[in-house]
Amino acid sequence: MKKILFIFTGMLIANLSYSQGSFSNQNQDSEKFIKITSGLNIVKMRDMATSPLFYTGGLKHFELGYVKWKEGKERNLSFSTSIGKANNTTNDHTASAQVSIYNISYSKLYPIWQQDKWNLKVGGQLSNSFHIRNNPSFQNNATGLEVFSTLFASGKLSWNISNKEKKRAKFLFIPMNFKPRKRELSFRVNLAVMNNTYRNGYAYNNNSAITNDPDVFDDYQLKIFSGYRLGTELNYTVFLKNKNAIRLGYEFDAYKTGGNLDKFEMANYKLKISLLFKTK
Repeated sequence: MKKILFIFTGMLIANLSYSQGSFSNQNQDSEKFIKITSGLNIVKMRDMATSPLFYTGGLKHFELGYVKWKEGKERNLSFSTSIGKANNTTNDHTASAQVSIYNISYSKLYPIWQQDKWNLKVGGQLSNSFHIRNNPSFQNNATGLEVFSTLFASGKLSWNISNKEKKRAKFLFIPMNFKPRKRELSFRVNLAVMNNTYRNGYAYNNNSAITNDPDVFDDYQLKIFSGYRLGTELNYTVFLKNKNAIRLGYEFDAYKTGGNLDKFEMANYKLKISLLFKTK
């Protein structure tokens, strides 16, 4: 965790101090980027089918994506993974779960309103999350595999905070020079229209091993419109002289399944730094 925060801080300082070229050359009317992201994903989860206790932990987060802006429209395709341990401590006993989360998402936004430096876009996003969890404390129920597929209605509000002239400021008595460059602050909300789950039922144990016909997905159930999912994302993007960009972001993603005794709940709090490389 310390290494990630150190890299995060170093890149931020480099971004603030690096001298860039003229603002007039920055344009995102028609741009394509490859996005590489790293960061920290703080998770909190519980699976009522195995335990009502909450597990929390910090996972390493990595992401690879493709971003395209054209005529005001915005498209995003991304693959991400978060890997690490989540722990629970009760009565001086600590249990650990190894957690791996893989997510594939695609979104498209359309401009509907623009005024001065403000821009509002709406559209949709499809996200598919795959979970692999292993907790030896649950013995025969140690391994859990789940799929969460969600169709979102999305809205994104952007604020152009670019400076066209050189500015000077101080941060904790440290002088900083802000060269003319394009900057954008944006906030996005994703609201689930349809949330689907594919996971094992209340009884993790099944009969496939007993009948000598092992099946990982034995007794798994596909549930349509099950539970709910909500996501928000706050991003600060700076466009550089070479037309690449650096983005600092915070993302919140929370979801739960339907049901009662076998309900699953998880919240993700992601701190991210992204490098956007412009493609020809």
